[in-house]
Amino acid sequence: MADAISPLKGKCVAGRHGADGDAGVTLGSRDIAGLWQIAGWRGFKAAAAPVLAALGLRDGGSYRIAESTGSATAWRIAPDKILIECAGPLKAETSEKLAVLDLSHSRAAITVSGPAARDLMSQVISVDASAAAFKPGEFIQTGIHDVGVLIHCTGADDFDILAPGTWAEAVWEFLQDNALPHGLAIKAMTG
Repeated sequence: MADAISPLKGKCVAGRHGADGDAGVTLGSRDIAGLWQIAGWRGFKAAAAPVLAALGLRDGGSYRIAESTGSATAWRIAPDKILIECAGPLKAETSEKLAVLDLSHSRAAITVSGPAARDLMSQVISVDASAAAFKPGEFIQTGIHDVGVLIHCTGADDFDILAPGTWAEAVWEFLQDNALPHGLAIKAMTG
């Protein structure tokens, strides 16, 4: 598989912007090693089980809680669809009862962190982003600036946003503009 080039590579120039004082929000991006959607029809649970087991996953999570191991994260995005981020291809564990779609080149990962990250998220999504309502390990599918995204709460004030690659710059710029009043730090892209 060819190396993906993130549409955010040019946006992730380290620097400090916006309000004076400590940065309340840090924006960044990270490479996506591999992103796969597995889908099925009748018998999806049984067809998906070998793929999940090979990655050390039990059941692919629920519609709200991601399932993670050291090397893979799974988000159940529909009754018969699971999105999986992992480094390797899934071909060895798949069957004719399971459709596998490589989305590695179609999404970009935006990272949002800092003491004002939840305030920023509350500004840009129509879902309660408070610590009581959106806990680490949980995810939601919603929209930012009219773009469908998956947001995974990865820590107390840390979020990963998976955005379609074609709209990643628009989502980034919207987040950046809304983060300026909080004080914004941009970190260089990580692998």
